[in-house]
Amino acid sequence: MLSERMHSGLEDSDVIALFNLTELNVCLINMSSKTVYCSRSMQNSTHAKEELRLDEWIDLFYVYDQFGIQHSLKQEREQKTFDIEGRMLFKTFHQWVRCTFTHLSQGRIACVISPMEEADEKSTQQFIQDRYNQMLKLTDNLDGKQGYINDSQDESKEKERFYEMNAVELHSQMKSICEKFPHGLAMINKHWQLTYANQQMEVILGKDLKSHYKHKIWQLYPIQDYYIFYRHYYMAVETNKPVTFDLYMEARSTYAKVTIFPTDEGMAVHMQDITDKKPYLDALQESEKRFSLLAENIKDVFWICTEDFEEIIFLSPKFEEMFGIPLENRIKDPKTWWKTLAPKEYHHHIFDGYRKMKSENHQMEYEIKTPSGEHKWIRARGFPVKESRQRLIVGLSEDITEMKEKEQLMRQSEQLSAITQMSAGIAHEIKNPLTALKGFMQLGVANPQLRESYNELLLDEINRIESIVNDFMMLSKPDTVVHKENVSARDTVSYVLDLYQTIIKDKGIHIDTAIICPELMLFAEPKRLKQILINVIKNAIEAVETNGRIAINIVCENEKALITVKDNGKGLSEEQLQRLGEPFFSTKKDGTGLGIMVTKKMVADLGGTINFASEPGRGTTVAILLPYYN
Repeated sequence: MLSERMHSGLEDSDVIALFNLTELNVCLINMSSKTVYCSRSMQNSTHAKEELRLDEWIDLFYVYDQFGIQHSLKQEREQKTFDIEGRMLFKTFHQWVRCTFTHLSQGRIACVISPMEEADEKSTQQFIQDRYNQMLKLTDNLDGKQGYINDSQDESKEKERFYEMNAVELHSQMKSICEKFPHGLAMINKHWQLTYANQQMEVILGKDLKSHYKHKIWQLYPIQDYYIFYRHYYMAVETNKPVTFDLYMEARSTYAKVTIFPTDEGMAVHMQDITDKKPYLDALQESEKRFSLLAENIKDVFWICTEDFEEIIFLSPKFEEMFGIPLENRIKDPKTWWKTLAPKEYHHHIFDGYRKMKSENHQMEYEIKTPSGEHKWIRARGFPVKESRQRLIVGLSEDITEMKEKEQLMRQSEQLSAITQMSAGIAHEIKNPLTALKGFMQLGVANPQLRESYNELLLDEINRIESIVNDFMMLSKPDTVVHKENVSARDTVSYVLDLYQTIIKDKGIHIDTAIICPELMLFAEPKRLKQILINVIKNAIEAVETNGRIAINIVCENEKALITVKDNGKGLSEEQLQRLGEPFFSTKKDGTGLGIMVTKKMVADLGGTINFASEPGRGTTVAILLPYYN
């Protein structure tokens, strides 16, 4: 029995516990009971359980390597330590490993499994083949050699001593590993007695612990001074699960992170000195607390997910309140959870928005209907970030329903204001000619002989009323279908200039026309285009004095036609330019201001834009941008 114990009081149960503290894949094979015990690291790396049958353990190896492993376990008892290479099934893949077997006493074998380096794998296939051929030869030699199994009693005792020497060597190796471990390790049995402590544990605690083996632990560290340690120790005993906590040792002015691992024979204690790291760890924990406090109390939903949206890394609790569905629904279906909430017409918009978040900072808005029937508007913003080797998407979802309702009320208020202003303007503009009509008609009643002289004036006032009504009818028409076709820019300009040829000659106006693209075909509706140019050119003609100049230029660029009409009239002030297009604002004596409004609407109907530039004393320039086909 003494040969199965390590020096310095380290027992077999302690060895098993220490195995579990390391990251080595270690197995203990009992050839008598055909059972295999696996370390915790081995269990985490493979599909192995803590206790397996021997055939179950061999099944962890690749099928073509199983024979070599099984045959070596039975035949190579004469070697103290031997290596076998093969392919072992880890969680999801096979990997070449080197198995180092060491025979112990009572038919037990210790096996340390180490992944092979890439360079070693190149010769593995030939090695396995040679080993397999060697096993076949040994198997053939077994025929007729039954005496190999029936050893003499003296020979058995000699081999037993040989295996006990192997156990001592293995225990010695384990002790060497523990002594060189960079953190403190200690073993406490079920009787609260200290059975082992490595050198680093003595450094952290500042005490010679070897002289206190088999002493009760509270004899070394009183409960009243180390209450936190004993409280967590009891917690580990009760739950039979590892417990981790921070411990401050006032006598040493040292902070340590302590982990207590329950075992069948007591407890294994792992201790790490974190005194130097404590300020940084505290700052990190404080930062995490503040982040959690912020994420849990802001009304918006903060989320982090993987680049493919397959996994949710973080989701703030406000999600359930905003969307009306449990967090589990979002976590279980991170890619399409929104389909049950958003109308179908938003599905493509939402899907495309999340796709853009993978490569850029993107924002989208969409409407949802919660399971309770509440309609909401959501604004989602997200952008990609890189953490270590992983790309993540960080985003924020906010409820903008109230903002949307305010915008709707604002639009309605603006529309009501515009209607009120428009109504007042209509009443004013129509009232003036109506007043004139009424006055002249009263004069005609009083003086019938003068009626003929008033007819022309009455007709002018009626025409003015008709012009105002026609402009309002144009503005009030809904967006009807615009029938566009190819229209010659040169012909349209010539047509408009011919309409005003008489006025141009009477005022001596000089017209400069430059169409850089002679074959330019504008893509527009002919009637609307003519009306646009009529309104703009007429304003230019009325703006210039006698012998004034008007330049009409058309240039094509990037599938757009730029039409500019420039005059050298009086021009407009900055204030007048800002008000241009308002109903009933005009610099003309008899103008209504509706012409510019109508022109802007028709340009927009053709898919174009119109801009004005002016300077007092230097004239006005109107720029119209329309699509064209050349």
